[in-house]
Amino acid sequence: MLNCVNLKKTFHLDSNPLNDKKALQGVSLTINDGDFITVIGGNGSGKTTLLNLIAGVHHVDAGTITLDGEDITDLPEHKRARFIGRVFQDPMQGTIADISIFENLVLASNRGKRPSPFKWALTKEKKAGFAELLKPLSLGLENRLDAKIGTLSGGQRQSVTLLMATMSDPRLLLLDEHTAALDPKTAHTVMELTNQIVSEKKIPTLMITHNMKDAIRYGNRLIMMSDGKIIFEASGEEKQKLTVEELLLKFQAASEDVPDSLVLG
Repeated sequence: MLNCVNLKKTFHLDSNPLNDKKALQGVSLTINDGDFITVIGGNGSGKTTLLNLIAGVHHVDAGTITLDGEDITDLPEHKRARFIGRVFQDPMQGTIADISIFENLVLASNRGKRPSPFKWALTKEKKAGFAELLKPLSLGLENRLDAKIGTLSGGQRQSVTLLMATMSDPRLLLLDEHTAALDPKTAHTVMELTNQIVSEKKIPTLMITHNMKDAIRYGNRLIMMSDGKIIFEASGEEKQKLTVEELLLKFQAASEDVPDSLVLG
């Protein structure tokens, strides 16, 4: 379980305090085991800042972050990366372009483990295991394990990145608009894969999306952010009954505006 309490973060853009950007203004959020939470909101609403604070990219100005009872508020990003999986919007992030699919998968499978000449060995057994892992994607990548990952399409690479982020069973998964750079068909494929992995592995997940239909369709909880605050939350039956039109009305009521960055579907 992840517990964020009263998180605050201000970015000082220059020497003038009037230009300070209050990115988070006292956000509290609990992610329980098995939760799949979708996060929506306009640009500058604080969504990515929240993920970055959880991942350790930025340090909080105030508040605490605990994971499974352990205070990780001051834990460096590289140490959190051992147990937090993350997939970014850009398919080029999260993988090393100039090495093979196989080598990228080996690195991911050993995340958080002590280096060992046996565990890191590029064995035939490992290659066969990764081929089986890739088969359900139906992308033919199980036959291209020696290809450089930089030669893959955006959708193929994002699918592999998702597998890499979850293959070591992270304690938390952060998805930062991970389908935004893909065409609609490929985005749907990656979202279905995401839902399958998260459901089967029961990984607590926080997913930012601008697609309001996806925000309603996937996950068991939904939160809406504006101006560095959580302004609406729905779960269970309430979430299932939500419509895009209702979400738009709630956003308008809270912010008096509907940003162009929100996609209806």
